[in-house]
Amino acid sequence: MLEVEGLTVSIGGIVILDDLSFRVAPGEILGIVGESGSGKSMTALSIMRLLPDGAEVSATQLRLEGEDILGAREARLEELRGRAMGMIFQEPMTALNPVMTVGEQIMETVQRHLKVPRREARERAIEALRRVGIPSPEQRVDDYPHRLSGGMRQRVMIAMALVCRPRLLIADEPT
Repeated sequence: MLEVEGLTVSIGGIVILDDLSFRVAPGEILGIVGESGSGKSMTALSIMRLLPDGAEVSATQLRLEGEDILGAREARLEELRGRAMGMIFQEPMTALNPVMTVGEQIMETVQRHLKVPRREARERAIEALRRVGIPSPEQRVDDYPHRLSGGMRQRVMIAMALVCRPRLLIADEPT
């Protein structure tokens, strides 16, 4: 499913990842552990192709289901993110848009990838919130991120990552 070979990332001349290689088969769970600053988050961002400006990345191979992610154009990456691969970010308060309701953010993902009408996207957003244990999802869907507890924001991120049923899920600091 995911093949990473020889992944190297540097920022400002500082090597963050150096020749990293691993594979993840369909249905397999892989955990990457290491000290703070060891490159775990950078690995996840590299796979999603969401590296910060100025990052230089190279790899012998970076493939999702045989498709070259490293050489993919941004339009193709946008199709893949959310549909083929999803990510639960480490800090939901910085990953969620503060001027959009949580429902709007989930609906945006659903409409972009599943091409469903707004009403159906809203129903899917409510169901996604229900599945991750958000109480009263019919009301919470209209809340802004700052109105939710940290734990509920994290569950919103999980709902958003899972709503389109991606084949690869990356969780940055899942504990």
